[in-house]
Amino acid sequence: MASQINVQPQVLDLSLYSGDGFKVRLTCKTPDNAPIDITGAVTAQIRLDREHPDDPPVTSFAVDLVDAYLGVIKLSLTGDQTQELTDNPQNKFVGVWDVEWDPATDEPRTLCQGKVECFADVTR
Repeated sequence: MASQINVQPQVLDLSLYSGDGFKVRLTCKTPDNAPIDITGAVTAQIRLDREHPDDPPVTSFAVDLVDAYLGVIKLSLTGDQTQELTDNPQNKFVGVWDVEWDPATDEPRTLCQGKVECFADVTR
């Protein structure tokens, strides 16, 4: 039986509702449950796909690192940002997202990634 080392980021798919703000709190811990100090830069973006990395992101999350030393990252999107995702003839958005941590003293690490869907709202 072959051994395997998996360094793929955690998968976290998002299902959003257009016009609604979104906030999520991510906590980074070691396997023995100790917090990981997330000092450095954190970037979180939504894109149409993974195949065109030179295209600009559709939108970027606001990142709050006040408690980064405790391993806590807070990400948010405004209602205007989610509304813009569905400003298309299909009234729906399907894409991808991820969160990348770039520590000052080490190589970048993608912490989580997944699919994004955003559905048009009814009340406008």
